[in-house]
Amino acid sequence: MKGVIIKKAEIVSSDNRRDIIEIMNGQLGIRNLKVLKVKKGELILGNHWHTYSEVMYILKGWGHYHMKNLDTNEYEEFDLKEGDIVFRTGRIVHAGYFIEDSIIIDGATETYLNTDFNDIKEVIME
Repeated sequence: MKGVIIKKAEIVSSDNRRDIIEIMNGQLGIRNLKVLKVKKGELILGNHWHTYSEVMYILKGWGHYHMKNLDTNEYEEFDLKEGDIVFRTGRIVHAGYFIEDSIIIDGATETYLNTDFNDIKEVIME
C-alpha cells in the first residue's frame, strides 16, 4: 500500500553481552515517542488519521490492523506480530485490535497533545 511499509526488526549487532535490534535509522525525525501497553480483546484502537508520519514497533504480542490511504483509496488488512515495524505517512487511516496483551513502541514526527488536537476521526473498522 502506498504510504505504508511493514518490515521485520533486525539484529544489527550481537555479542555475548547483548543483541541490538534496530527499529529505525534516520527514516523519520521523531518528536513524540510512547510505549503502549495494550490489553487483548476486540476493543478497537484508532479509527483516525494524522497529517504527519508515524512508526509503530510491535515489541510483544500481535494484533489485526486495517489501514486506508486517503489519497489512493487503497485499503488493506494486516496481521502485525512481534518484531514488525510499521511506517505510515500522514493521511493513512488506521484501526485495529490486539489478539493478546501487547507492548507497542509508537513514534510520530509531530508533537502529540491529545486526541482532539491530533486525531482526525474516520471509521474504517467497527
